Amino acid sequence: MIGGTSVFDDDWYPEFCYFASRHEDAFKNFKRHPVYTRVVEYMSPEVGQACFEYVLKSPVNFSEDDWLSFLKNDSVGNPFLSEYNSEGSMIIGSPTTLRYVKVLVDIISLFDASKIETVTEVGVGYGGQCRILMKALPLARYNLVDLPEVLALTEKFLAVLDVKGDIRYLDGTHLYHDAPCDFFISDYAFSELTKPVQDMYIEKIISKAKAGYVTWDGDFFASYGLYSGYTLEEFASMIPNAKVLPEDPVTTSPDNRLVVWGIK
Repeated sequence: MIGGTSVFDDDWYPEFCYFASRHEDAFKNFKRHPVYTRVVEYMSPEVGQACFEYVLKSPVNFSEDDWLSFLKNDSVGNPFLSEYNSEGSMIIGSPTTLRYVKVLVDIISLFDASKIETVTEVGVGYGGQCRILMKALPLARYNLVDLPEVLALTEKFLAVLDVKGDIRYLDGTHLYHDAPCDFFISDYAFSELTKPVQDMYIEKIISKAKAGYVTWDGDFFASYGLYSGYTLEEFASMIPNAKVLPEDPVTTSPDNRLVVWGIK
């Protein structure tokens, strides 16, 4: 989240997202642009390999068709691709997509996925996590919360890949109503928000969510001057029955953690 709401307080990222949503040449290669790789497409091939191994070792089994579906995320935006090998299996994909599949495995493993009908995601990137969850789980509605400029690119990405379902695009700077959901998800984004924005989301979304999965980007951003937010301990204490788990595999920092609630 950008534009006065997070530590990434500049206009480059939302402006580029909006530009790419309106210009085909930029859209075709948006995942390689330095402005975009700084915020979203920054996972390394090593992280992709670790996520691939994590998925294959999990009790969740995906078919070849499942993998082909997941990897369609990489057919748009021209991301940097790598080859991954593990346990006799090989795929070619982006580290970002591999991590989205890893998150899907966590959700299936930790939560009763049959009870998840409405998902709200804060900090949505290009909609890759949304697409994978919509394909894999029987969801009735998916709320995407971010800056309007970011949502413009997300909406275009999901439309190009013909993602069906009730997907709602919510301006994260103006949430006037409570937004209850069965499941809340935010990968890194929530921990990078300013405290007033975090408070708004806690009041209107998180406190209404029956379950949740938040990847916490260390506590570096909790002391970032005007853009500081809550610490991990402070945030976890606000949610009844929240558990703090290590991030496995580690993606950006060994200080990363998962905050989960409503687990099995």
